[in-house]
Amino acid sequence: MYDVFGIGNPLLDAIVKVNDSHLVELSLKKGHMHLVDENYSKKIFDRFKNNELMFVPGGDVVNTMTGIANLGGKTIFLGKIGADKHGFIIEETMNKDGVKTILIKGDKPTGSCISLVTPDNERTLITHLGSAITLTEKEIILKDIKNSKILYITGYILEDPILRNICILAMDEARKHNKKIAIDVADPGVVKRAKDDICSIIKKYANIVFANEEEVLALTGKPKEEGLNKLSKLAEIAIVKIGRAGVLISEKGVIHKVKGFNVNAVDTTGAGDMFAAGFLFGLTNNYTVKQAGLIGNFAASKVVQQLGGRVDVSLKDEIKKLF
Repeated sequence: MYDVFGIGNPLLDAIVKVNDSHLVELSLKKGHMHLVDENYSKKIFDRFKNNELMFVPGGDVVNTMTGIANLGGKTIFLGKIGADKHGFIIEETMNKDGVKTILIKGDKPTGSCISLVTPDNERTLITHLGSAITLTEKEIILKDIKNSKILYITGYILEDPILRNICILAMDEARKHNKKIAIDVADPGVVKRAKDDICSIIKKYANIVFANEEEVLALTGKPKEEGLNKLSKLAEIAIVKIGRAGVLISEKGVIHKVKGFNVNAVDTTGAGDMFAAGFLFGLTNNYTVKQAGLIGNFAASKVVQQLGGRVDVSLKDEIKKLF
C-alpha cells in the first residue's frame, strides 16, 4: 500500500538569509544543527523578526516523505505536533501533498527549525523540537508498517532516548514483517553526541544507510571511499553523498559512482532529504540502485535551486527523462 513509512520530528521551518557575522554573533557552528529550548528559539525569532522569513512545513523525514510523494510514490508519516496553528499548517500541507499522516497532537507547541542561510548557500539550523519530542510509546500507531516496503528514520530521532526506543519498536515491527529499514545518519553533531547508539542500531537493523562526507567521517573516522567501505560492513546498501560531485554507493560490496547535476545552488536546505526521497522512490519503484542514485541526485539538484527543503513543482514527468 505504501512505498515508505517514515517516523520523524514534524517542524515548521523558518528560512532567513543571514551573513556569516550573524553565526559568529550567535556562537553557532556553520552547517550544523543546534538543538535549543523554547526560550532560545524565541530569542532567535526576535533577533530576525525584521528580516524576510519564509515558513514551510519541515523536518528531515517530513521533507523526504513529501519528496517521495512529489515523485509519484506513496508515503505515510508518523510524528507529533501541537494543537496549534503551526501544527494545523503542517497537517494540512502534508495531506495536500499526498502524504498520509499519523499526527499525534500534544500539549506543547509544534516544533520549529530556523534555517539561517549564509551567502555561500550553506544552512545552519536552530531546532526546537517542541511537541515532537514528547511522543510516547502508548501514542504510536505502527500497523501500517506491514503495508509498507521500507521503514525510514534518521539520526535526529535516534538521539533522544525515548524516541530511540520508539524507533526500535518500529524497527522490530518492520523486521517481523520482513520489511527493509533505511537510516539516514542526518548530522555530524548527532553522531558525535550519540555515536555508539547510532552505530549499534545501524549494525543491528539497517538495510540501507545514508551519510554525507562529514557524517561518514564522524561515524567511521574515515573519509569518502574509505568511510564507505567501513559503512558497507554495516548495511547491504551504503551511501556517501559528496555534494555536487554526486554520490558513492556500495551495493553488497559493488561500488557505484553516480555523478551529480551542475546547478546554481541557492540554499542547501533539504538536499540530503530530497536525495533520500529520490533514492527510496527509485528503490521501491523497480529502478536499479544506480538509477535510484541518479534520481536522488536529480531531486537534490532541484531543491537546492530554491529556498527551503521542499520542491513545489511536480517532478513525476521530469524523472522519466533521465533514462
